[in-house]
Amino acid sequence: MKRIIQATQSDELIVNKSKFTGYALIGESREDFLSSINIIASQMPGSNHIAFAYQIKMNHGVDAYFNDAGEPSGTAGKPLLNILEKKNIVNCGLAVVRFYGGVNLGTGGLARAYTRSGMLALDKAKIEPFIEHIKYKLSLKYNQLGKISNVINSSNGVIMDKHFDQNITLLAKLTENTFQEITKHFPTIIIKRVD
Repeated sequence: MKRIIQATQSDELIVNKSKFTGYALIGESREDFLSSINIIASQMPGSNHIAFAYQIKMNHGVDAYFNDAGEPSGTAGKPLLNILEKKNIVNCGLAVVRFYGGVNLGTGGLARAYTRSGMLALDKAKIEPFIEHIKYKLSLKYNQLGKISNVINSSNGVIMDKHFDQNITLLAKLTENTFQEITKHFPTIIIKRVD
């Protein structure tokens, strides 16, 4: 699996007077993608369609979704989802804005235009291997915070929240390797998976 690490916008594609602009998006939830679509819609007033698709890696598979945004069924969002599936890209999405130019493109023409615009956005994006991160809650002593923070940060983990009490509680996203390293080298830290 792969993922996009930087959102991008393609150059405008003109097909029979219709204008198409593609976007490569990043997100970890349906809400993330809908928020991105709303931002695009506010930046593109007067657009006729904003079709999109996304794939999100879940604990038990991939949540894939597409929306044709009023275009004939399967001609806009579905081609964008096909790109993500063929390229095996997760936690990312594609959106294409269309300004209708007055000439009907037919179902084949629409599918080709949306595919081409989605690929133009994807071609501009930086893509890297997807490394799965799992949420954990860690309970540790104050004198361990610096070392654990270094281990997490050096392995592309993310500390999402810190709570200071008698001990420190961290909410962090870790790779499986980082989890193994912490449990092996810091046996006094209490670590639990959060679903």
